[in-house]
Amino acid sequence: MPADWLTPRHAVSILAGRWTLAVLAELANGGRRYQDIHDHLDGIAHKVLTDTLRRAERDGLITRHLDAEHIETATLYELTPLGRSLDEPQAAFNRWAEVNWERVEVARDDWDRRAGKA
Repeated sequence: MPADWLTPRHAVSILAGRWTLAVLAELANGGRRYQDIHDHLDGIAHKVLTDTLRRAERDGLITRHLDAEHIETATLYELTPLGRSLDEPQAAFNRWAEVNWERVEVARDDWDRRAGKA
């Protein structure tokens, strides 16, 4: 398909899920078992994690296979080369958030105050 159909909305939709970037970050240091991913993502429901992993696998960002050490109990999830290609953009986003988070909080507080929500 020609690249001219791709819009920023299409590109962002790949990563726009609430938990997608967090799941990819969990996999950045190597393969992880489902339960390990779940345990490290405070507040994620099992169904949401399953759906997020399936979507990322469908998009070619992760792969899953049986963990050779725990074949009877564990599926191992890993980033694919395509998923790895997001390491640098995700690190840049994380740096942006670290530098600007206080400004975001100030803007939110200001908006809430003006909207009468404070």
